[in-house]
Amino acid sequence: MNTKKLFALGLLLVLPGVLSGCFLTLGDLEKIFPVKIGAASISNIRIEPATLPGGVTQPVTVSFVYNHEDGDLGLKAKVIVKLSGATLIEQPLELTKTSDTVRVPVTVSTPNTETTLSLEVLVAVGDQMSASLPATIHVAADDDRDGVGNREDACPNEAGGPVNKGCPYPVANTPECIWFVDAYTPPIKRVFSYKVGREIFAMVNDPDENISSDTVDIVFVWVTVPHTGDLEIFRLAEMELDSGVFTNVGPLLTSFPIGSAQNDGNLSVFDDDTMLMFYGDVNNFSQQCMTQAVAGG
Repeated sequence: MNTKKLFALGLLLVLPGVLSGCFLTLGDLEKIFPVKIGAASISNIRIEPATLPGGVTQPVTVSFVYNHEDGDLGLKAKVIVKLSGATLIEQPLELTKTSDTVRVPVTVSTPNTETTLSLEVLVAVGDQMSASLPATIHVAADDDRDGVGNREDACPNEAGGPVNKGCPYPVANTPECIWFVDAYTPPIKRVFSYKVGREIFAMVNDPDENISSDTVDIVFVWVTVPHTGDLEIFRLAEMELDSGVFTNVGPLLTSFPIGSAQNDGNLSVFDDDTMLMFYGDVNNFSQQCMTQAVAGG
């Protein structure tokens, strides 16, 4: 700061006192420089998601309301999130209102065991801690390491995915991207035989056919019985938006051959006949899948 600016600042401080016949008091200084840091607190803390599977590293969002008494000051602060005493993140922020909602992304690594992680959230203004609050994350054991905790996993010993409640589904972009399955609502499991008279269900995993992220996409599969010569086509729809995993729109019936015709929604089959199911990606002709099951049993 140059001499002229120092002189001007001196006049600003001294002149009111000279004119009033006395020196500036602490109250006068507070009127000239009203910024102060009053009492502060943290409330409404949330962690989303609050439960994580074990053995993963993934982001969570820590949110809370920071309350302070000093109005719209634009306080320069930082939020610190700690796990077991170690700092996970330290992020600068500006508090612009008496009550600010703050959201902080944090990456957490979980042990593969059922436990609770203890976090501490602190907000500091300058070098001084002004408020803190503890928080917890529940960790669910995940034996098959598929991202679905054992408690929510319908197939805890087989790697699957959230779309099928932790149960496996066909591997995408392979000759086995299609299965005969036991149902059309999760959890869906693979089957290798059907009793004649039961409905047929299928599952396809084809990310290429996930064309729209906000509407349910449709694919078609073909089922044939070489012994009877019957051929049926039926539709599959995405199990979940933007998933690329498909299952029945409606069932395909099976029955013994009595006056049936091709593509009438009823597959003609005898006990011990082999049923073949085919899928072809209309947007990728190199992607052809086939599976089989036995009728009867």
